[in-house]
Amino acid sequence: MPEIYDWPGRLRQLAEFVGLDQSELDLIKSTSFAVLKNADDMTAAVYDNFLRFPETRRFFLEADGEIDEDRLTRRKHSLARWLRGSIDFKIDADYPVRVLATGIVHSHPPSHRAHLGSIPSRFMVASMSFIQTALADVLWAELDDPDLAMRASIAWNKVLMLQLDILLAGYVSETPTEPVSQQNPEDPAGPDARTDVTRLEEGGDD
Repeated sequence: MPEIYDWPGRLRQLAEFVGLDQSELDLIKSTSFAVLKNADDMTAAVYDNFLRFPETRRFFLEADGEIDEDRLTRRKHSLARWLRGSIDFKIDADYPVRVLATGIVHSHPPSHRAHLGSIPSRFMVASMSFIQTALADVLWAELDDPDLAMRASIAWNKVLMLQLDILLAGYVSETPTEPVSQQNPEDPAGPDARTDVTRLEEGGDD
């Protein structure tokens, strides 16, 4: 019989390792108004950054090379839900499994875009760094007490790194992505991006 992995135990171990305690989780909640006020802008910035680079932009294009606005909107809403849900971060049996499922979705492309490969794990790591910076900027701007802003940012960093560990656990392996020639970020689509997406199949979304 296959062994059931103790994901809550893994989270507890890493929480102790990084020094995340209940007081910091409480701090995230008590300063959540600043994050909630700016959640939509932060998530929009994440996807605007994705669109700047060919290797990430390609996952949001239609067959004709234009941006799939419906899919982009859904992904923004999904990321905003995750950010808001992180305010209530818990080390329980349910939370890590949901995060793991997100990692698996990103690492195992659905059949209608299998040729694009996995979303490279390095961009999961880089996106988490991008979000950390955005949170730090928001907390610094919205909170009157600089020390409080710094402590809240540290608490968020710990929570995000615990989640990143579980997300990357979904990347047992990656399906290689197709090569994308490097374009100037000011002209991210380029001719190669248009050529790549012409093979997209219809139907479905991840």
